[in-house]
Amino acid sequence: IMKIFLAKYEHKHGLDERAFKSRKGAEWQLEQWAEMYADEWAPFTPDNMPAASLVEQWTDITCGAEFLYVEELPLLDHKNFCEEHKK
Repeated sequence: IMKIFLAKYEHKHGLDERAFKSRKGAEWQLEQWAEMYADEWAPFTPDNMPAASLVEQWTDITCGAEFLYVEELPLLDHKNFCEEHKK
């Protein structure tokens, strides 16, 4: 089964999502978001923190207000999915 990897960023304004063919791509997106918004949380963000560490600690950095994560989903083919789930 093929999979897609959704990079997700939950914040006070809603949810941002991007779909990728690989987990690595989705993790890259999380790092981009963390770097982009780290300044907004400057008092809680150590200087020069690596992007991967920002992602790992994002919920703590944002005092539980925001979440960065990857959701893995099967990539379904409509025709095959419908045939498999007919009653």
